[in-house]
Amino acid sequence: MGKYLRIISISILVMLAAAGCGRNAAQEESEVPVIEDFDALLYDQQTQVIVRDETNATEGETTGEETMAVTEEETEMVEPYADRAADGNDITYNIETTVYENGTVRVEYPCLAGMADAVMQQEINEQIRRAVVDTIQDENLSAYELVYETATKGSGIVSFIFRGTARYTGSAYPDRIVKTLNIDLDTGKNVRLKNISDMAYVVTCLEQADGYTIINEGVDMADFSAFLNNGAMTDYAITLLDYDVDFDNLDMVPAGFSAIRDNHLILFIRAEHAMGDYVELEFGKNL
Repeated sequence: MGKYLRIISISILVMLAAAGCGRNAAQEESEVPVIEDFDALLYDQQTQVIVRDETNATEGETTGEETMAVTEEETEMVEPYADRAADGNDITYNIETTVYENGTVRVEYPCLAGMADAVMQQEINEQIRRAVVDTIQDENLSAYELVYETATKGSGIVSFIFRGTARYTGSAYPDRIVKTLNIDLDTGKNVRLKNISDMAYVVTCLEQADGYTIINEGVDMADFSAFLNNGAMTDYAITLLDYDVDFDNLDMVPAGFSAIRDNHLILFIRAEHAMGDYVELEFGKNL
């Protein structure tokens, strides 16, 4: 009987121990859900990575759109005024240099060549010579030099800028010379400022000292504006109407000169010698 009691007691102890171990294992499993926490952590990390990638992708797409818009704006072609003036009758030609020399006078001026209309070509070349050479004031002139640059070679208009110096007897320093010609290749006439530009726009820019850049080195915008508004131009509109050479009236002395360069209006305004005798302005608006 005692033997059976010991066996039963030992069995009960073994069962109790096994039950305790089972509870401990289950408790450990419930308290440390390693796989569940790891999955949650991994999920959170993946979510953050995805958010960052989406942000970068969005920024990249926006940058690409902006770049494309800028590129399209930069590459948008604006037909230059000097070509629009041809009105479909595109005129081809070459430009050659002719030199006039007489004592201390030396002038380089352009001549057109290769035009289909030989009569018009001859007329234009004669007008250029008259406007550049025949108008030289040689009284008391001790030295004179003039060269040119082609500002625009269009199919309807060709624009030249002449620059040089003239020294007169008794003068303390040489005068700076500026002239321009904007020749309509179809009519042979010189196109003047009043014919090629929005005069109201030019007047507004000059009055407000805005919309243009001063090309001369060392000329301050405030000083130049003060010079204009202190009597250099008492009436902008009237003064600008007298700009540029008139082939039909070469005796008229222009109030100033204009040119076309890179489809922008260029003005040469008479100024003080300290400013270079002429101040060159380039307007920002396309013609």
